[in-house]
Amino acid sequence: MSRELFDRETMLDLSVNIIPLGILVFFFGLYIFANPWGFDAVFSTLQFSIMGLILIALLVVTYLSGKAVERDERRYGEEEH
Repeated sequence: MSRELFDRETMLDLSVNIIPLGILVFFFGLYIFANPWGFDAVFSTLQFSIMGLILIALLVVTYLSGKAVERDERRYGEEEH
């Protein structure tokens, strides 16, 4: 039986990170497909590197915090019931 990665309550807790992820993905795509200032090899590479690193770091932090929330819910949730 397959189990979801995160339940609904954990996803609500993680929404504070998921919303900025969506914003980053939107602007990443916007600057790739409709770059209003043109493409400069140095500055565009620097811009996409910074945005990409922030996106990857936020993905990792969101995943790790979701796993920690799930673990704590299992650990402390059993004691409350």
